[in-house]
Amino acid sequence: MPPLKPYSIARAELIAEQIGRFATQHVHQLAGHHANLAFWIAEATAAVRAIDEYQHRFRQLQDAQLSWVRQHDTKITRYCPICRGACEFGPQTPDRPRRVPSEDLAAAREAVRGAVRQFLVRLYHAGFVSEAEVRRSADLVGASIEQEDLERGDEAR
Repeated sequence: MPPLKPYSIARAELIAEQIGRFATQHVHQLAGHHANLAFWIAEATAAVRAIDEYQHRFRQLQDAQLSWVRQHDTKITRYCPICRGACEFGPQTPDRPRRVPSEDLAAAREAVRGAVRQFLVRLYHAGFVSEAEVRRSADLVGASIEQEDLERGDEAR
């Protein structure tokens, strides 16, 4: 079984996938998602915030875990894949927690921002939102909107 993705990344990817899908739907479906725009912007904002606050949460987790191990002289027996049992070299001090690579966090953050950008541009070109609303919503998530994204002649987006 492959290891689970960290919560912050799994959440961001799920939200990015969901919002990204909205940008490709028919106009009648888009109307329904527009009705929930505030909800989806709040979800995207919370996902980006969870990623941005990851380092702080990780330091707290790491400090608490290392402190516990030190204070209680915690030892664990590792699994030995050769003999398929407890490792004969154990028990040992547990490994330190591993931080999620910043590249993975950055990719998840950008996936959310990119999906929001696509959704807002699609809503704008379909006539559901004004340029001001696009920019306000994009700013909440940290998504960049370029002027050429909003040019009406560019309906292929």
